[in-house]
Amino acid sequence: MATQVFVGASSTPDPKKAASESVAAALRESARSPHMARPAFALVLSTDQYDADALAAAMTSELPGVPWAGCCTAGVFAGSRLLRQGLVVGLVASDAVRVGVGVAHPVSQEGRRAGVLAASRALEGFPSSVPAGWSRALIVLPDALTGNAADVVRGAVEVGGTGVVWAGGGAGDNLRFMRTAQFAGGRAYSDSVVVVAIDSPSRMATGIRHGFRPYGPPTMVTRTEGTVVTELEYEDAFSVYQRTVKARGDQVNLDGFATFAMTHPLGIPQADGEHVIRDPLRVVSPGGLYCVGEVPDGCLIRVMEGDPIGLVGAAREAATTARAAVAGPIAGAFVFDCISRCMMLGDTVRDELVTFENELGQGVPVMGCLTFGEVGTLGRGVPQFHNKTAVVLALGG
Repeated sequence: MATQVFVGASSTPDPKKAASESVAAALRESARSPHMARPAFALVLSTDQYDADALAAAMTSELPGVPWAGCCTAGVFAGSRLLRQGLVVGLVASDAVRVGVGVAHPVSQEGRRAGVLAASRALEGFPSSVPAGWSRALIVLPDALTGNAADVVRGAVEVGGTGVVWAGGGAGDNLRFMRTAQFAGGRAYSDSVVVVAIDSPSRMATGIRHGFRPYGPPTMVTRTEGTVVTELEYEDAFSVYQRTVKARGDQVNLDGFATFAMTHPLGIPQADGEHVIRDPLRVVSPGGLYCVGEVPDGCLIRVMEGDPIGLVGAAREAATTARAAVAGPIAGAFVFDCISRCMMLGDTVRDELVTFENELGQGVPVMGCLTFGEVGTLGRGVPQFHNKTAVVLALGG
């Protein structure tokens, strides 16, 4: 195989021991391969129990000479094993793959510029166009707690273009909304974006789905302030949301908004009939909806609805889409799955993780994390920042 992926995990609280255990587990998997290629890159995903600087130092020690990058998220998984606290490592082995890593900050002040710089640094030394017969993927890992991640993605797309494979997700913590970490160059950062560029002679592809369906009619966004939808149809946004819910025979008040909105987010209609999901977390005075990710002024928006059956079905579609697009052996897959999907699924979240594994194929190594927003190209659109969405990046073997 031209490319191989080996996954290791640890739930040990000590960062040095966790790094040692997870890398050792990945290397044990590689030792079973009769044709082990050189380690070309490692994707490292952790939860927030670790001191970020100590973890970065430990991982660099365990991966001497191997470029690695990653971020802190709300949960990580190896196959169907979900770790609410822990560390996963995906070791990409290949004698042909080219990898570049870029980091830039601050995303809180200059998100778009940070996206441009990180992507430019990741692609430094790469050919300006993808070589014939090769595939290029860009993984974007922005700090989702400090800035406008949608703007960061737009900046990265300015450099990377739309003709490549896009994946990634927002770094976050375990729902404390305080501080997260991005890892690159053997260091831990915050308020930053990390971009990983991969050129491979084997095909790479993504599948992206959310599983939500329209619940309310299209409504014009008439005023926004950052990630807050202030007005819909020149009225305060919550009143319009509340009226939409009432028209469907349901009820929602301020106290119950967060719970109801978990299964009834907002959707931005796309030209091909798809919807980009925006997750409204809370109502802010005087009636604005605070969302994870911006909603463009002047766009149309709809209230959506979803349920666990639809979410698991979307996971199946995302995995099968990625598998079909690779159209050959799959070395492994990286999954970026929204934390709010996990919250909706509750105890049945394992059904979604098992679905990723089953649909990608028996024996395919799968690892991923619970993100604060996801990066990918939905349908025939452009790469965007999404919410409540599952993104599966499959690497051909």
